[in-house]
Amino acid sequence: MAQLIKLEDCVSRYEQDVFRYTGQYTRLKRDRWNRVKVNWEIDQMKEDLYSPEQEHPTKSKWWKRKRDNPENEIIESGKVRIDPRSLSEVKEDFREELFQFQLKWASSTIRETSVISSTIKQDKFLRFLVQELPDNYLVLYKPIIQLKKAQTQLDVLLIGPDSIKAIVLLETSKGEVVHTSRNRFWECERHEEKRKIINPISAVQRMNYFIESVTDIKTTELKISYIILAQNAYMNRDNIPSYIQIVDQTNYSEWKKALKRQLSPIKFKQLKAAKIVLAHCATSAYRRPEWDRDKHQWDESSSD
Repeated sequence: MAQLIKLEDCVSRYEQDVFRYTGQYTRLKRDRWNRVKVNWEIDQMKEDLYSPEQEHPTKSKWWKRKRDNPENEIIESGKVRIDPRSLSEVKEDFREELFQFQLKWASSTIRETSVISSTIKQDKFLRFLVQELPDNYLVLYKPIIQLKKAQTQLDVLLIGPDSIKAIVLLETSKGEVVHTSRNRFWECERHEEKRKIINPISAVQRMNYFIESVTDIKTTELKISYIILAQNAYMNRDNIPSYIQIVDQTNYSEWKKALKRQLSPIKFKQLKAAKIVLAHCATSAYRRPEWDRDKHQWDESSSD
């Protein structure tokens, strides 16, 4: 699962120390999965703890308490299984748990927290990036960046061990055909219905300007690619600058597989680039109420 290091203008733990938290996340994920898997395996091997011959009047109350237990113990064919899920279901639940954990790290620190919109929590492309890509990718999702006195929102920056991918995501419907042009608007067509979308090349150019302004390509040694992504639509390649890659329904599967095949470990140059980019990200957060309460209690105790 890729690491979500920046989410819009939310405060992020990675902003404090990207070198520390990338390694800590990998260890926490590994240790947590080992515990979950071992606990599940132990549950599958539990012996029969209950048989009708040994039943006595107080047993019914004991089993009622078991059914009310938050662990949801159940009885199947004389066996007690605390966890009735299959291993694939355990893995899926673990992926969801990690996704929620990543949202927490990308929107809070010990002292501060930010508000995440409900749409972000349901964002399918964000889930794809975080849940399906390897740990060695660092994701900045729609970060708001600060250059000089101006703020602007980018789309997606995906920092890998050897590359930075700047992705502009097009909101399209399945089977739509996107007609590109040099005009301010592009036309999307499906079943003879047409609509207009803003030409995304300007968004790509903003990302290009930002990346080249804050990073030294020769120093980072990272290859930079710019992508317009319409995963469920078809796009023609006319009027597209040569440095921009088009990913649509014709090549999305291959592009996704290539991302997943990136097996290199996280590299120093990758973390260095991430640190530089994070330093230019805007942050909006407020102090945790419990932190103010604990600090107030500490001040009172110190004055006694």
